[in-house]
Amino acid sequence: MQRIALYDLDRTVTRAPTFTPFLVHMAARGTGLRLLALPLWMLAMLGYKAKLYGREALKRFGLALLVGRVVTDPALQPRIDAFVARQLAHNIQPGARAQIAADRAAGVRLVLVTAAPEIYAEAMAAGLGFDACIATRHRRDARGHLLAAIDGANNYGARKVARVEEWLAAEGLTRGDVHLTAYTDHASDAPILDFADEAVLVGRYAKPRTGWASADWSTA
Repeated sequence: MQRIALYDLDRTVTRAPTFTPFLVHMAARGTGLRLLALPLWMLAMLGYKAKLYGREALKRFGLALLVGRVVTDPALQPRIDAFVARQLAHNIQPGARAQIAADRAAGVRLVLVTAAPEIYAEAMAAGLGFDACIATRHRRDARGHLLAAIDGANNYGARKVARVEEWLAAEGLTRGDVHLTAYTDHASDAPILDFADEAVLVGRYAKPRTGWASADWSTA
């Protein structure tokens, strides 16, 4: 039986969220003119908090507003690479690095399962030594460049379970072939935590449900 560890990204592997910092970084590293649109992004986040629209619409709007309709091309790649390098250097929890290293040493396959966009999530996964990354997918233009528009649905909640099942099938595996451990920071990930054989809620003040373990990764 294969052992597979499913890791969430924001506030699980990382100390702080990554999406808004990515938008600000991309806007600031350009001409800077897109930074003038930051108040609109703040208003959009308030609208999301008020449940006027969902995460998918919010992400699509933020990317188009602060990065552009096309979010990956040769001109943008150095900015994306710089963002990833900074996250890997300064925004990874010590305990996450330790758990990743321990899982790798034990022969566990490492899979990053995140709602973050593939635009930078895949590079962060590679930089941390993950074997695979299941992130929010984006549509591509005729040249193969990623667009602000999301392909399918935001990889969040129950969607994560469906995507993991798709990945297992693509790997020639069934649920009965694997032992899954899931690490995440929030109870909104209950579907993937309940899907796993072992569930770990990460956070200094984590309050796991019955059947879930807890871990504090803020220190090594």
